[in-house]
Amino acid sequence: MVMKMLRDERAYQVVSYAVIALLSLASAYPIIYVLSMSLVSEQEWVQRSGFIFLPYRPTLLAYERLFSGSVFTGALKVSVMRAVIGTAFTLTMTLIAAYVVSRKHLVGRKLFLLLILITILFSSGLIPTYLVLKNLHLLDTFWSLIIPGLVDSWSLLVLKQFFEGIPKEIEESAEIDGAGDWTLLSRIILPMSKPALAAIGLFIAVAHWNSWFDAFIYINNPHWMPLQLIMRNMFANANIGSNFNPTSVLNPAQRVSTESLKMAVAVIGTVPILLVYPFLQKHFTKGMYLGAVKG
Repeated sequence: MVMKMLRDERAYQVVSYAVIALLSLASAYPIIYVLSMSLVSEQEWVQRSGFIFLPYRPTLLAYERLFSGSVFTGALKVSVMRAVIGTAFTLTMTLIAAYVVSRKHLVGRKLFLLLILITILFSSGLIPTYLVLKNLHLLDTFWSLIIPGLVDSWSLLVLKQFFEGIPKEIEESAEIDGAGDWTLLSRIILPMSKPALAAIGLFIAVAHWNSWFDAFIYINNPHWMPLQLIMRNMFANANIGSNFNPTSVLNPAQRVSTESLKMAVAVIGTVPILLVYPFLQKHFTKGMYLGAVKG
């Protein structure tokens, strides 16, 4: 009986490990394929009929050609600026708004919450937003990518719930010591909210980094186009490779294919998020449980 249980347990472990290995391989395959394709020259791409899992002669030509162009490097700077500045502004404004609506004594609190809920259920629409930005003379500016999303309603409600879960005794003792709202927020609530802020900040940063449609609508000046819009334009252009191959370069081994350029852009667009996530993983794991269990 004991031997049978041991055999069953071993069989279960073997099957479990096999399933996990297959899922891991299926998850890793697209990443390996994209990375491999970004390291292929035009010559190898043609010789191997376009499907390459591991290149025979890896080359960084695609990355060299991309970073040699001022449009691409400028777009990368805009995306980094947007992710950093946009996240800081959105997180700050959302934090302050969440603190305000979490106060039970706030006059008109229910009305404010209702207005916030309406913005979640009903969008203002693309054309009205465009006209507002036009009248404010924000089109073709960096701030047209920041101001429309200055406060995130979902994050506001999550932070509000988190603030309401903080023991009132802590706030009352701080108020007895003479702490006002700003002191209470900056010295008491803010340090206790690091897991929530890290999780929400990561979501906001990823949203800013991946966003391209708003730039597609509001930006015509190439100087303010983010990386994701450049990436979208490259994927839509079947002959983008000709723009990055000098006419003087005739050797196929020194030329880069269109597919390699597209994959290189995809890798560059993915790496920053992969680099940031490990530093926020501890707080992000805690923040995932916000709203799930209270108390």
